[in-house]
Amino acid sequence: MSDDDKPFTTKYPLHKGTNYIFLSVDRELTSEECHKLAVQYFEEHKKMTLPGEALIIDVRPAFRKPLANVTPHLHAAPE
Repeated sequence: MSDDDKPFTTKYPLHKGTNYIFLSVDRELTSEECHKLAVQYFEEHKKMTLPGEALIIDVRPAFRKPLANVTPHLHAAPE
């Protein structure tokens, strides 16, 4: 994978114990975008992660599209 192919990674803690990592291809997400998505996927975070894990929200399919029009891929990963 070349540097051009690496995704932009934006880390966002909603509050203590709920950490999100957003992957995108065109830019880092703003704090407002991260907050909106973190609130939207908070229940999935509680269902999918264990202590010490973050919820990865892969929005790479959102390339230059509004985030509201994208269904991200979700998975847990160690922080």
